[in-house]
Amino acid sequence: MGEVYLSDNAGHRVPPADAPDPVAASGQTLTNGTKDTNTTVTVVEGASYALTAQEVGGFYLGILTTATAANIIWACPVGKTIIISIPSGVTTLHYATDTNSAIGYLRKLTD
Repeated sequence: MGEVYLSDNAGHRVPPADAPDPVAASGQTLTNGTKDTNTTVTVVEGASYALTAQEVGGFYLGILTTATAANIIWACPVGKTIIISIPSGVTTLHYATDTNSAIGYLRKLTD
């Protein structure tokens, strides 16, 4: 019988998205008043994060401006949680939303 596990975009083992293990007090609220507007948040290079999109709208994210579709690396649909790993050397996460007034919660995960 084999082992079943999940991996993030960088191949690291991660917990199920609905059961992350966040660092205490690491949460950041992501908001975007106008859809498709590139916004940024500071992150820790090489860290893994869980992003939960509230019921208002979905998020798309990248390490460069999300104004260009080629730069979008991750997408989080409405009401879901995804796990992402920030590449080495990156400390700014770019994001945009697919609706006005979307809200999301970004939590740094334990190593």
